[in-house]
Amino acid sequence: MPLSKRRRLFTPKKHKSKSNIKERDSIENEVTTARGRLKGALMEMLEPMAEDSDASSEYTPIKRERKISQEKSESSSDEEEQVASRKSPQRQSYVLKLFDRSVDLSQFSEDSPLYPICRAWIANQPKANYKEFGKKNIEPTTPSDDSLELPGPEGPPISKIPDLIPEQKACSKDNINLNYREAPPPSKEQLIRWHTARWANIRSAWLQRAHEAESRYSATQAILNKINIK
Repeated sequence: MPLSKRRRLFTPKKHKSKSNIKERDSIENEVTTARGRLKGALMEMLEPMAEDSDASSEYTPIKRERKISQEKSESSSDEEEQVASRKSPQRQSYVLKLFDRSVDLSQFSEDSPLYPICRAWIANQPKANYKEFGKKNIEPTTPSDDSLELPGPEGPPISKIPDLIPEQKACSKDNINLNYREAPPPSKEQLIRWHTARWANIRSAWLQRAHEAESRYSATQAILNKINIK
């Protein structure tokens, strides 16, 4: 076999070996670069932790307590804001403009009465919270020399409805005789006389019970009478 043919047969093997070596070298280079990058990232993460530990060691106990209290206050404020945002979800405003005045109808429901809607329209503040309207900070009043505390009622409470009179207790629907053949019906004058006497007794019973209920406030009424006389 001539030399030229031998060279052609052996040349592919040389190329294959060279390509395998190059692939191995490239893989090793990639592995080493990846290891170097990982090592550098770990070192960068460890450096700020070391700095924080050094800086914290320089703090005094008072500074540490202040820092802890500030962190607690910040966390509590954040939690309160989250709870408030959950309770009051964001609503989409629906502003209605009528006669140069505006009102946000999204703050009202379909069952809302007309008066608060008109009051919000008169206020002409569509961006305001209408639930806060009408709320006043009531300050506790201190008694002065001119003020006077009235006494309370005397005795146990009394019902304003009187008891049934004997005639009402004696009346019953079973005692009514509708058979006019056995007993003739009463005349008009007789009915008027019976009802007049009955309602007179009922009226006196109501007046008597009202007098008893008002007598519990006799001390208060006496003080008021003195003030009116002056």
